[in-house]
Amino acid sequence: MLFRLVFTLQAQKQLDALSAKDRKQYNKAFECFANNGPAYRSLRSHRYRCKNGDIWSSSASMAKRFYWRYTEEQSIEVTHIDSH
Repeated sequence: MLFRLVFTLQAQKQLDALSAKDRKQYNKAFECFANNGPAYRSLRSHRYRCKNGDIWSSSASMAKRFYWRYTEEQSIEVTHIDSH
């Protein structure tokens, strides 16, 4: 495993509220992220610069994204999820 993922309370609540099908898509993306890192092409990761530091987003599917930030060299904090 390349990265350790930690979920904020907000992200965990959002994930817990999802259907089993949607949760499975996110879990697959999280596993891919942890094993391959954000540079893995199918995750389509993007950086957004904010006042409080950079926030990144990656795709779990075409309509499902998750947002995260680096907390340590190999630790990622997933802050929230979004679908559109």
